Amino acid sequence: MGFDALQICENARPMALEEEAWREVVDAATDVGLRIQLGCKTMDLEVLRAYSERAGRLPGRTLRVVLERSEGPSVTRSEVKAFLAGALPILDAYDLRLAIENHYDVPSRVLAEAVASYPAERVGFCVDTANSLRNFESPEMVLDLLGERACCFHVKDFRVEGDKLGFCVEGACLGEGDLHLDSILDTILARHAQPDIYIENWRRTTGDWETDVREDETWLRRSLAVLRDRIAARGLTP
Repeated sequence: MGFDALQICENARPMALEEEAWREVVDAATDVGLRIQLGCKTMDLEVLRAYSERAGRLPGRTLRVVLERSEGPSVTRSEVKAFLAGALPILDAYDLRLAIENHYDVPSRVLAEAVASYPAERVGFCVDTANSLRNFESPEMVLDLLGERACCFHVKDFRVEGDKLGFCVEGACLGEGDLHLDSILDTILARHAQPDIYIENWRRTTGDWETDVREDETWLRRSLAVLRDRIAARGLTP
């Protein structure tokens, strides 16, 4: 398709691979010019350490993380701070930068305050344009709070349906939903000359594997074409 990077996160179960199999994945990606970035969702420092050991041997030396449990109560401000304090020695040991992704339950302002005392080369953000809508945080608000420390970006479009009594958010192909893509790109490019941008599909599944894979590919191709056009329109090489 022409992508030059792929972020492999916990939902693809990368840690289920034995070391040799993981090395084969990384080598195969390198052979076709595809850069791999690793990601996890955890509040467990031992899980972070395991992912860090593998991420530290990837060229980008960045590990994306979602500070959330698989089940149980939402993560608190004090828990975020305690996790980061424990994470720093691990990041130092593997010479890694943590890219914390804004997600459903932790407000972006809490994340911004929690990382303020850490060096930007160790702790930054993976800014997602849709994840914080459930916190009533617009993409513009998230970029304002987290964009200065952003290591990478998840650009995904969405549609909001409903009214003041309740709303539903569903995914859309890039450029076809409610995301103000042009202003978002202008904001990103004003701060980062060569931003690390990932297109993320967010489509409703049908339950049929072949149909979902085919539709996912269609969305990716359409979204990539839109992103390339918008970047090229700004006089930049996509």
